Amino acid sequence: MSIRIDGKQISAQIKDELKERVKKENLEVTLAVIQVGNDPASTVYVGNKKKACEYIGIRSLAYELPEETPEEELLQLIEELNDRDDVNGILVQLPLPAHMDEDKVIRTISPKKDVDGFHPQSVGALSIGQPGFVSCTPAGVIQLLKHYDIPTDGKECVIVGRSNIVGKPLFHLMLGANATVTVCHSHTKNLAEITRRADILIAA
Repeated sequence: MSIRIDGKQISAQIKDELKERVKKENLEVTLAVIQVGNDPASTVYVGNKKKACEYIGIRSLAYELPEETPEEELLQLIEELNDRDDVNGILVQLPLPAHMDEDKVIRTISPKKDVDGFHPQSVGALSIGQPGFVSCTPAGVIQLLKHYDIPTDGKECVIVGRSNIVGKPLFHLMLGANATVTVCHSHTKNLAEITRRADILIAA
């Protein structure tokens, strides 16, 4: 039996729940979002994040830097945000311009404020089942499965893709959900055969 998963509906429900929690607990939360350059897709993503923050009732700080911004200037901004007690989360929108070292930028973000879950410390915590920030897309997949009561215990899960942002975090999350996980990639042999045997198939 097939199930139609409505991600937009679940997203709206989660935002409503967060809005109610922020109001009920009188939470003061601030997310700092940094965008370097004007990549069209990044601009859309950043705009959606701003709208979500506004709807939920948390403050967002937008830093829109020119494409030619020196890497050192970006790192300095991140360090300043790391030191601010009123900033709870820092998100640097990827991709960055070619002259910037994404790995260095990610490592500069404090793990305590790494809401994207990209810092090596966040990734390490996920791999051993410790609390920490998790990349949003893999976390969203888990929310979808939970919302629709799709069982994962003992199920065979096949993930197609091994990116640091989606595929690898999903591997750890599904393993933590007691699934038997296979990760396929560009060098995988017999991809069609492997995907056909999956109880849960995720294109990552």
